[in-house]
Amino acid sequence: MLINGIVTNNISATDRGLAYGDGLFSTIKIELGKVIDWALHLNRLKSGADRLFFPSVDWVLLENEIFETAQTVKEYPHYVLKIILTRGSGGRGYSAEGCEQAVRIISLSSFPDVYLKWQQQGIRVINCHTQLGRNKQLAGLKSLARLEQVLIKQELISSQADEGLVCDELGNVIEGCSANVFIYLDGQWLTPKLDYCGVAGVMRARILQSDQVNVIEKEISINDINQATCLCLTNALMGVVPVKQYQDKHYSKQALQKVTELQALLNKEVSNND
Repeated sequence: MLINGIVTNNISATDRGLAYGDGLFSTIKIELGKVIDWALHLNRLKSGADRLFFPSVDWVLLENEIFETAQTVKEYPHYVLKIILTRGSGGRGYSAEGCEQAVRIISLSSFPDVYLKWQQQGIRVINCHTQLGRNKQLAGLKSLARLEQVLIKQELISSQADEGLVCDELGNVIEGCSANVFIYLDGQWLTPKLDYCGVAGVMRARILQSDQVNVIEKEISINDINQATCLCLTNALMGVVPVKQYQDKHYSKQALQKVTELQALLNKEVSNND
């Protein structure tokens, strides 16, 4: 683990990331030492840092550290790199006065091989009872404040489900526990708008920016989910994962063909960019 470029596991007990969840993170897929979708991760980190009025971040230094760290696992086909940015240490209380330099934390972990299985075989998804609070100022950010997701994960463990659909306080479907949602309804790909809550994922951004896929962002209800031909979940590590079962509903291979086509389009784009 690197903390501000130093190999250590120790961080100050006064760090605001620990005290208040005052920070951002991004989880990045590494393939044979290559940092996948780095530009999208970097743009999201920069946007989040600006929106949270972070102190100075040396982005060039951060990029160099990430690429050098990725090279240490270049013999592995898949690996996971996590970058955390905190506001740094300050005095007691909520004021950020005195925080002049963000703290950079970079760590590596093995890739969850279950994601490869999920891509091929699909997953079981349930409706979650835990709701997401609406806050336009924080919508889209991947902040360190993840208590809602901790509660959602406990639901999934209790239900032995792979993932779950999570709604906001008004009943709008927003995302999964750790993934974004796409549904195919009436011949059109749709994904929830994230104007008031939810994480704007990197794989979601890649799909929305793709010239090969037409996606509409809109409010999505549970009724839309029930009426959809198929649905899938996405994040930077798992890629595009088909939902083979939602609640008691099972999707046929024919219905899931649209997800297979989406996977193929994105894989083709990656191959063309290599």
